[in-house]
Amino acid sequence: MILLLFLTTVILHIVEGTEPAVEISYEEVAARPYTETLYSITCSVTHMPVNSNLWLSMISSAGGYVENFTDESNGGFWFTVRYDSESSLTVVFNAFVPHYEGQYTCMVRENTDDNPLEWSSKSVYLKYTTMPEIQDLIYDDAYTFNYDHRLLFLNDGSALQLQCVASGVPEPKVEWKKKGNDNYVIEGPLLDVPSVTKADSGFYFCEAHNGIGDPVKSTELEVKVLDFFPPKMRYTSEPVITITEDLNRYWGNEMGTKMEILVNGLPPPTVTWWKETEIGRQRIMRESTSTHRFLIYDGFFSYPGTETDHRLIIEAPNQFRLGTYVAKAENSLGVAELNFTINAAETTYTIQR
Repeated sequence: MILLLFLTTVILHIVEGTEPAVEISYEEVAARPYTETLYSITCSVTHMPVNSNLWLSMISSAGGYVENFTDESNGGFWFTVRYDSESSLTVVFNAFVPHYEGQYTCMVRENTDDNPLEWSSKSVYLKYTTMPEIQDLIYDDAYTFNYDHRLLFLNDGSALQLQCVASGVPEPKVEWKKKGNDNYVIEGPLLDVPSVTKADSGFYFCEAHNGIGDPVKSTELEVKVLDFFPPKMRYTSEPVITITEDLNRYWGNEMGTKMEILVNGLPPPTVTWWKETEIGRQRIMRESTSTHRFLIYDGFFSYPGTETDHRLIIEAPNQFRLGTYVAKAENSLGVAELNFTINAAETTYTIQR
């Protein structure tokens, strides 16, 4: 009798054209830059059976576990479930993390305890994907002048190597391009020019794309191929400094002695300060004691061919600070030095005990 009733119910659904038709549809929500693709999934039922439940079922590709999305689901930040009517359900993902990749099916089941009928839609497979992101540009000897302009100086004949670090799901394709030259396309994350010439000067950038969203472009890197040269130095203060005040007054008035130079060179030279002593040269570092203070000022390197200001200032010099000082500039092509001598006029030289 029970079997006859069950078959009769199914036949009535078919004969009367009331067999439920369960449909699933989805759309990709435009991802924010550098984020995963988001989805909105809708389940809709034509001829929804009375006293039945509608939900979205997911079989994850990460371990095969099953998750059901209903109005009782607690999606929190990850997703929201909305019933537009008894026969329509929409699940909107606010974040689509990898374990949500999998097979999705809309389900309808009669809300009875005795052999409930169940219907389902076709299944769709949703992938976890992300827009490409360029995380870094790797290169040597770069000088950043502002947030969006990087400048790299290279010697004529030296090697140029630029590495573009990009990520995304699926893995993005990376290409190097040169501004103003549409024919310049180097495939792959590495741009390698073994020996540059001045014709290689220009603005370079890498581009990454994986079919998700629009291609992303790195910050432009300006490459300038120049003729490098060893350091050049010149005085901008007197090389011989004679303290004509009483050294004790010098200390009391917080006066100072300045040694100033201008330095040029490419690559930009490193400038250090030294003092000649009986046991050899000793490097001078920034320091402050109860009797004196060394201040070192390094000017800002602005552009090739321009001179950079460097200074050593001794506040409160005394007899132990007299002597010969050396400013040393060096880069990969050579070394240059200038000497300063600090002495005290004998007629005014006294020491406070």
